[in-house]
Amino acid sequence: MKNLILFSISIAALLILTSSCKNSPNEQDQMKQQQINPEKLKEQLVKVNKAQVYSEDDQIEDFLKRYKYPVTTTASGLRYYIYKTNKDIKPNSHSIVEVAYRVHLLDGTVCYSSDSTGNLVFQIGKTDLPVGLQEGVLLMSKGEKAVLITPSKLGYGFTGDGANIPPNAVLYYDVELKKIKK
Repeated sequence: MKNLILFSISIAALLILTSSCKNSPNEQDQMKQQQINPEKLKEQLVKVNKAQVYSEDDQIEDFLKRYKYPVTTTASGLRYYIYKTNKDIKPNSHSIVEVAYRVHLLDGTVCYSSDSTGNLVFQIGKTDLPVGLQEGVLLMSKGEKAVLITPSKLGYGFTGDGANIPPNAVLYYDVELKKIKK
């Protein structure tokens, strides 16, 4: 009985609230004018994305000038430099790999390191680790060391990682490919 009374009161309150929420004709016109035009929104998003890419490219170029890394750039925008080479086996797109690593922001701040967390062990293509790191590891042979510079789209993107990596962060990794299980 008590539940029926509470239910009836709730329905009555809901009806009162919805009937009082009717907009006047002027308010409806204002709301229509404020509606988002999908084409304009798309244009604005494209402009914001292009500005972000250009800004990141400028940051990366400044970084490369400062440290003089002779990088190669992939089609995706990953820049890499293998500074300790080896002619051993390379991983494939399904290999399980172990890497020693240190990931930094471009200002030098260390975000994560195998010194504190241990080496990363992951299966390429089957992990939520950044695609830039995975792409870079695929370019390496076992025993090689490399610097990988990832624009945010290949890293943690617009959100960051919620801990040490901020939104829209360009990252550079110092990576050594320790082991490969095919």
